[in-house]
Amino acid sequence: MKNVIKLTQFYFDKELLPVLIGTESIIKAEECLLKHHDGRYKMVTKIESRGAMVTTTHVTESVEQIYDIINK
Repeated sequence: MKNVIKLTQFYFDKELLPVLIGTESIIKAEECLLKHHDGRYKMVTKIESRGAMVTTTHVTESVEQIYDIINK
């Protein structure tokens, strides 16, 4: 099992950028549909992770893909 994984962070109005997430700090990962204020939609995975506070990161990879990355 990997301790850190590299995923693709999603923003509607910004470039897709890589993000590193520690697998031991992941609290929850679930697929969700984001709606932009201009009416666009995007299916992403919402990852909640712990640190000093709970942080939410939206990534383009699915829950299944993230599971496979962690367990390779």
